[in-house]
Amino acid sequence: MSDLFHGSDIGGITVLEPFSTLYGTDKKVVYLTGSIPYAMVYIWDGNHNNLRKEKHVTAWVKNVSAYYEEQFPDQLETFYKGVSGYLYRACDASGIKACAERESIFYSTDRITVEKALMVPDVYEELLRYEESGKFRVRRFNEQSIQRQMELTELIANAILRDNFCYGNEEKAKFYKMYFENSWELAKKLKGKGYDK
Repeated sequence: MSDLFHGSDIGGITVLEPFSTLYGTDKKVVYLTGSIPYAMVYIWDGNHNNLRKEKHVTAWVKNVSAYYEEQFPDQLETFYKGVSGYLYRACDASGIKACAERESIFYSTDRITVEKALMVPDVYEELLRYEESGKFRVRRFNEQSIQRQMELTELIANAILRDNFCYGNEEKAKFYKMYFENSWELAKKLKGKGYDK
């Protein structure tokens, strides 16, 4: 198996613990990827981004390249400029499995020993370097067609509606209001028209 990585804003990790939930199950896993830029978008600074209990990552891997789609103007820069963190390279372990239908994404239900840690002083600047090399592709919001911008705004508005405006989760509601203001306002309009039923 090729080198696998895990991105985190937490330093000093020697063992990666299975704290995440495997898609569509209740199993606890640790996620790994063969794509360094994809691992880097998981270096999420909750204090910087005003969302501590979860991450808002809009990335995937296809044909070896990592992709990132902005859902509001300058999202990549907003979330990652000035953010530092760590890339952890995993030791080979027998319990690592590939995620079905998710390229270059792996998981393990076991703890994974860290082989090496690399400090990333500014995630945004490092991602721009990977973009220049062609290994990271950014779909910038302002470069999308007006139609696609509207689709992205509606996508988040519908997520806000489904989540009942983050009822009971003030942090997440504040996050959406701060970064997805147009989507929040659209969700309010849609709710007023009965689209939340």
